[in-house]
Order: sequence, then C-alpha cells, then structure tokens
Amino acid sequence: MRSKIPSFIIIPFFLSVIIFILYIFLGIDHRSYIVDPITIFFFIIITILLFILDTINNLIYRRKLKFLTEEERRKIFEEDEGNYFYRLYKFLFKNSKKMNQGVKKIDHGFDGIIELDNKLPMWWIHLFYTTIIFSAIYFFSYLFMDFSNPYKEYEIAYKNQLREIDIFEKKMPQITIENAFFNPKLIDSGKALFEENCSTCHQSDGSGNIGPNLTDDYWINIIEKDLFKNIFSIIWYGSKNNPTMRSFGQSGEIKGNDIHKISSYVYFINKQSKKPIKYKAPQGKKNMDWNKI
Repeated sequence: MRSKIPSFIIIPFFLSVIIFILYIFLGIDHRSYIVDPITIFFFIIITILLFILDTINNLIYRRKLKFLTEEERRKIFEEDEGNYFYRLYKFLFKNSKKMNQGVKKIDHGFDGIIELDNKLPMWWIHLFYTTIIFSAIYFFSYLFMDFSNPYKEYEIAYKNQLREIDIFEKKMPQITIENAFFNPKLIDSGKALFEENCSTCHQSDGSGNIGPNLTDDYWINIIEKDLFKNIFSIIWYGSKNNPTMRSFGQSGEIKGNDIHKISSYVYFINKQSKKPIKYKAPQGKKNMDWNKI
C-alpha cells in the first residue's frame, strides 16, 4: 500500500493536466480561463469534485490501514515520516546512501586499476525518464497536432492578430472627411502606407510616375477649399478626371484612419521646400490659394 499524496499536491496536479489537455488537444487559449464565466464555473466544479474524491480516497486509505499488520503499518508510517516534500526528497535520493554498498569492482587487469561500478543516483534516473517521456509527447504533438509545430503556431498567431486588428478597427471610430486634419505625428506611418499602396503610380517620393506629381502646385482634381481635405477627398472618393485613381475609401480598400495617415504624408511632401530632383511634368490647374490648416 502506497503512502497517500496530500490534496494540496494532487488537486493542482489534476487541474494542470486538465488545462494542458484543453490547450494542447482542443486548442483553447489560456486567456479564456480568465474571461469566460463558463470556463471559470467549469474549473470550480472540477475543483469541488477533486476535493470530494480526495476526501473519499482519504477515508479508504484510513480504512485499509486497519486491515494491515502491525509491521506493514509501521513501514507505511515510516515512509510518511515528515512532510511531503521531505518524503519526495527521500524518494528521489533514496539509494544515494546505498550506492557504495556491495559495489561491483571492475578490474582492468592490464593497468592494475580497479574501477567501481557505482549505481546511478535516483534523481538522475528520474530525470532521464522524464526527458524520454517529454520527447515522446513533443514528437507526437509535432506530428499530429498544432502544438509544437512552429509553422502552425505562426499561422494561428497570424490569424489571431488579424482578428484582433479587425475587432480593434470595428471598435475604433474611423476618420472621415469631416474631422480629418493634418497630423505631423502620422507622417512616418503615412509614408509606409504610401509606399505600400501609392508608390507604383506616384513614386515613393511623390514625384509622379503613371500618376501625377504630388509635390507641385498643380492639381487635376480640386474638390475642397482646403489642401489637406482635398488630398483626403481624392483618396477617399477617387478621381473623376482620372479613372485610374480609384476610390480607396469608398470601396473599403483602405480604412479612414489609414487614409488620414497617407494624406498627412502627401500634405507634408507637398508643403516641404525640398522637392524631388526628378519629377513628372505638371498636370491639371495650378492652385496657390489653399486655406491654411
């Protein structure tokens, strides 16, 4: 009959196993344990059931002790001597004191050296077995599940990130033409978006390619009285005079907040004194009478 493992060890152990199974085999995110009331209720019920099972196990343990001989009970009580961590220590290192008792001697013969064939300590053997078990779990998890597979983990993390971005954008109000304004803090992020979405037609410095030069004072479309709002409006609604410039905002291809960043960058390169050395010839009408923002 084995000595009884205390409840403060066995209950957290089983809860950890349940969490491990939910995470590895069902792919449930650990953060759901905190925010989901159903999951919290589930773990409360499991904990209560584990306490009940531990109580029943304790009663059975005490009942079985009555049917053992005095020698068997004495042996169990000796094993249970001290707290659990002390007993665990004795279990791990129980043969350390007996290592040199009856040690086999290996005689090399030719060099006169006698080698002692000592037994490996228990902690080393347990650690070795643990690595084997861990490697087996890791290997099969890698082959048959998403766990431990870096490519699958990346794909899951990427999809979760896109979902979080989508939720964030839905909750966060988007900038519109009515409340758009030039923001110098958005120039750098606007430049990155401009190079990603607009540089094919306008070059990365805005000097123009298929599309017009954005750094001069000539404009094919003059819709608004304000320069910044005019830039925002063209990106949002597109160009009636140049169908190649499609409506990025109306079609939903680019969100309002990103158009706000791109407009800030275009406004910045249009207003700065240093212009590109090479640029496309002017197109449209010259307009110097923009209202200042």
